[in-house]
Amino acid sequence: MRILLIHPQNYLQRHATGIYGRGLRYAPLTMPTLKALVPPELGADVRIVDEMVEDLDETLSADVVGITAITGTANRAYEIADRYRAKGATVVLGGVHPTLRTDESLGHADAVVRGYAERSWPALLLDVAAGRLQKVYEDPEPFDPSLIIAPDRSSIHRRDYIGWGTVEMSRGCPNDCEFCISHRFHPNYICRRVEDVIEEVKALRSKTVFFLDPNLIGDREHAKEFFSELAKLNKWWVGCASLDVVDDPELLGLIAKSGCRGLLMGFESIREEALKSSSKSQNIGRRYSAVIDTLHDLGILVQACFVFGFDTDDTSVFEEAAEYIVNAKFDLPQISIYTPFPGTPVFDRLEAEGRITTRNWSLYNGQNVVFRPQNMSAAELACGTDLVRKRAYSWGALSKRLFVKPLWVKPLVFLSYVGFRFYQHRIAKVGGELAVAEHAPLCGPRGPAAPSCFGEASAGTNPEVP
Repeated sequence: MRILLIHPQNYLQRHATGIYGRGLRYAPLTMPTLKALVPPELGADVRIVDEMVEDLDETLSADVVGITAITGTANRAYEIADRYRAKGATVVLGGVHPTLRTDESLGHADAVVRGYAERSWPALLLDVAAGRLQKVYEDPEPFDPSLIIAPDRSSIHRRDYIGWGTVEMSRGCPNDCEFCISHRFHPNYICRRVEDVIEEVKALRSKTVFFLDPNLIGDREHAKEFFSELAKLNKWWVGCASLDVVDDPELLGLIAKSGCRGLLMGFESIREEALKSSSKSQNIGRRYSAVIDTLHDLGILVQACFVFGFDTDDTSVFEEAAEYIVNAKFDLPQISIYTPFPGTPVFDRLEAEGRITTRNWSLYNGQNVVFRPQNMSAAELACGTDLVRKRAYSWGALSKRLFVKPLWVKPLVFLSYVGFRFYQHRIAKVGGELAVAEHAPLCGPRGPAAPSCFGEASAGTNPEVP
């Protein structure tokens, strides 16, 4: 059996057209994990194509083609799927978008894997071999975290990723933010066995580990056990955590001792009414400056995610937020446009209100306005977000951050700034034509949420799990 596993990318990230360089990427684990799950008795020849760092050779043939998709890559996934079905291959779609839009995805595939793939994917392949393929595969049993295995890293393009040492310690997030897709794809927060993750980290020939988890502290007791063991390995690591990590001094001390060098955190908004409207309860009433100072005192950098376009936002939020972000001590701000991803409560609500303005999934990437805002026009939201982004990454803002402790890693912050300014210019070329074709608001050179030395992520989302 010949199996071709494809990780598609949309226009922003694809190797041939995208805007990201090696320094702004981390290695996804979906396809290396699926490769490791292929039943050995099939004797399969497995090939992986990662469109983030290589072009898809359309002459490649296979018996089974597996394609993963998040919403922003769904159109590209469908395009590839249709092409391979026309060639006679058995095409399987999986990932966040096919899980939450199964009927739509079945219009482009022979089968869809819903949810976690640890048991479903091997069962599907055995069914293909036996000639009894079903339309939908979904594990009916409660998920056992011990089923999560180390990926087959032989297929990762290490030279093309500064963050190639990626690891998954947990899945999901216990928080229930309205706009986040994580708790819809991951119904429960689950943690891998500490010893399994430690062994995987030990095997990495990388000093720095990039954790892909949406929230590393979803189970604090498990996190304390894990970081106690991780501290023994003398690694550096970066990952994602919610702001309430600073409420537990014991846990925070273990995180710092275990080698944490940076955390991506969802600050989301400087206005409390926006936090309340989106159920971001862990941020309400919290002094952001105190969070930053606490982490900086421990030598931990902060990549701060902010979102614009909440129903409580009006045009006055942009100047206010820009001024705050420029003067705050965030090491790397990440600026995004509020995006109602299919499968979230906010998408259902806005669709019922007739406020979804496009179903071109390629535009669902956090950088385009795909709905009608409540208190401003779509163009005002696009241009206002662009204003914040430009101010946040101005040379003047950078000068205020370079001399804030911890100083040892500021060269990495500077390089991330340079990278961001470059791809902010590039996106005008790469994405402008598509946005105009879809009548999406475009406000000069636009840039996506800033991937950095911390790895690329979007607040509350981890699309790279099987």
